[in-house]
Order: sequence, then C-alpha cells, then structure tokens
Amino acid sequence: MSMLKKSLTTVALAGALLGGTFVTPAAAADPNTCTKGNVCGWSGANRTGTRTVMSVTPGCYPFKTAKSVSNQTSYKIEFWKITPGTGCGVGTKLVTLQPGTYSDNPGTVTGIEVYAK
Repeated sequence: MSMLKKSLTTVALAGALLGGTFVTPAAAADPNTCTKGNVCGWSGANRTGTRTVMSVTPGCYPFKTAKSVSNQTSYKIEFWKITPGTGCGVGTKLVTLQPGTYSDNPGTVTGIEVYAK
C-alpha cells in the first residue's frame, strides 16, 4: 500500500471516529423536551413552537408567554396568567405542577410562582 493511500485511510478513519464524538443525543436535541432541573414553556400547545428554558429557585418570576409548560425542577410550581401591572399571584392561576410533570394546554402563562420544598 502506498504511503498516500495509508495516509488517506488513516485520515478517513480518524474523521469517522471524531465525527461520532460530537453527535448530540436525540433527547437533548428534541425541542419538545425540557431538561432536568429546568422549567420550560412553549409558545404553542402540546410543547410546540418556540421553547423558553429557565433555571429557577423559590420565588416569583415573569414568564415569556407560554401555551404549554413543563416542570423538571425539584419544586412545586404554579403557572399564572398575571394581571398586567401587578405582582406575583395576582390574576388567574392556571395550573400547579409537581416536579417532573407537564401540561400541554393550561392556558396562556405569563408568570410562575416557585415554592420551596
């Protein structure tokens, strides 16, 4: 085997091996999932559309408008349609999610309240 052919074979093999190193697992790349430790919202029902991902601790937060939500934190979270110009917990409570759960169509979420364990 010529030196050139050996070099090309080595480069091809190295490329194939390295290419597998950078592959992202399908679950991590799926825009319809929410990674552990986060709360997520999607602009569409049934976890479709643009996804928003937040890392939270107990407290109140405005939330980018979402029509489906997932709680993959260790906290209980209430999802609200907040009355404009008011604080947390004022408006319409849409759904309460325990850790590791989701809701595909709770209404239009604009704020969340995260409770300590």
